[in-house]
Amino acid sequence: MPDLLKTSAVLVLIIILLRRKVSMAAVMPIGAALLALIYLPPPHKLLLALRTAVFAATSLEMTLTLVLTMVMENILRTTGMLKRMVASLSAVISDRRVVMATLPAMIGMLPSPGGAIFSAPMVNEASGRAEIAPEQKALVNYWYRHIWEYISPLYPGIILVSGLSGLSTRTLFLANLPYALSVVGWGALFCFRGLKHQDTPRIAGGQGREFLTFLLMIAPIMLALLLVVLFQVSSIAALGSAIITLYLCHRFTPAMIAKNLRESISPKALFLVIGIMIFQEVLRATGALAGISSFFSASQMPLHLLLVLIPFIAGIMTGLTVGFVGITFPLLLPLMGDATPSPGLVALAFGSGFAGVMLSPVHLCYVLTCEYFQADIARVYRRLLIPSALVMLAALVPLYLY
Repeated sequence: MPDLLKTSAVLVLIIILLRRKVSMAAVMPIGAALLALIYLPPPHKLLLALRTAVFAATSLEMTLTLVLTMVMENILRTTGMLKRMVASLSAVISDRRVVMATLPAMIGMLPSPGGAIFSAPMVNEASGRAEIAPEQKALVNYWYRHIWEYISPLYPGIILVSGLSGLSTRTLFLANLPYALSVVGWGALFCFRGLKHQDTPRIAGGQGREFLTFLLMIAPIMLALLLVVLFQVSSIAALGSAIITLYLCHRFTPAMIAKNLRESISPKALFLVIGIMIFQEVLRATGALAGISSFFSASQMPLHLLLVLIPFIAGIMTGLTVGFVGITFPLLLPLMGDATPSPGLVALAFGSGFAGVMLSPVHLCYVLTCEYFQADIARVYRRLLIPSALVMLAALVPLYLY
């Protein structure tokens, strides 16, 4: 219990600072410093955590992926491809709300850390001149960006669960599918509350031609996606290849490339990623989450309650799917009984943990989305609570079937 109280206090401080408009890039190191003061880990452990946060392969990969995402978004926006992409899709789909949901869902197929910053300009463009609050735009982008993380074998969380549990990715896909469908359904109700059917502007020409234009505009993104899906290329190499292709197609000169890189890369966003990684590594160094998990597992609570609480808390604290899976599943899987656990129980634990990730104030996509739209983080958070809880009801389906 002390670990739960200590980490909760840090989480409350983070939320208060964010509510007071303190930059996330500053908030996360403050949270990490408070954790270090509370737990007082050995200096060598703390230094190792800081070094890992900044220089470990996963940290560098996340940072570079975010940089490439920003570079690609800048190319699409400055060349007019982003406007044409949204306009052509709007000519095919008559309802602006569907366009706003489709774009982040499509971008979400590519597992990219902080990828919500890629789709945010698309959602903003698709909203047109409609009077939509920044918090509502942020919710649409954030919510529909994360449909696939429940089921896609491209996402490292699903891969890790499969490896730990022995269940195939196909089995996990079927067990978690009710969650993904619930995200779509509840999102339609809550993300667009108060927004009536709004026709998208009609463009002269047939829908078939406009759809081909859309495919052409979206081709660089699809290239990156296909390289990851079909050829198992890393997201960095895939995005890099798409960027080089765009440079060649638009005949970028060295001066244009330098300008693109200068305009694209946001030091604030990079410091934000580093700050989050520092917080997560210090949290791991303290052993706080392991202590929380051990406390609950020894508490004689009902199994189903443990499968909800432990991953949920880990998800909120880490803001990463692989974080809560890697920390909690080795502890939870033996509690599920058989050598090969029930897919229903695994789905319950995964859905609970991912609900925590979606509600985490340290979730990179959440923070980047709110910053892009200049949305009030607390107001967006309030909009998230009820639909996130309702999505969790989908766990009843795999529990019943398995």
